[in-house]
Amino acid sequence: MLFKTTSFLIASCFLLISATSISKKDEKPPANNIIVTLNVNTGQIAKPNVNPYCNFGQPSNITNENYTISANVGDNITWQGVSSSAPSTDIVNITSINYQGGTNVFGKNVLNGNGENPEKVVGLVTTSSTGKQDCKYTIKFTVLNNGKKRNGTFQIDPRIAAH
Repeated sequence: MLFKTTSFLIASCFLLISATSISKKDEKPPANNIIVTLNVNTGQIAKPNVNPYCNFGQPSNITNENYTISANVGDNITWQGVSSSAPSTDIVNITSINYQGGTNVFGKNVLNGNGENPEKVVGLVTTSSTGKQDCKYTIKFTVLNNGKKRNGTFQIDPRIAAH
């Protein structure tokens, strides 16, 4: 009788471990909250060429247009702007993210800012670009120097690779 009980317990544990292993293989990786920070020299930025005054913290051999965010379906991406120059009271508002071409990983053409100060944009990745063209999009942003808007709305065009 002891042998049957022990065998039953061992078999039950094996089934539990097997079921757990199978379910973990089928699980998707947990969603991430990805923060993309646009660093802007708010004291010198000028149109039309904003690239010398902005970056994402990438190495200098990667242009802003070739800067690529890597994300997974289900991830939230938050774009925020920060001033990289004095005074620290300058504000960078990310007003919208606009789809330009390639795979539309968000399923909509425009993601609008949240209206806060400083303004940010949040987007949920809904579609993979694996085996397709990366998503090309435009970040639209404004700069406030000491509370005054500087030179209208600026644009910069990075990419997203969604898996």
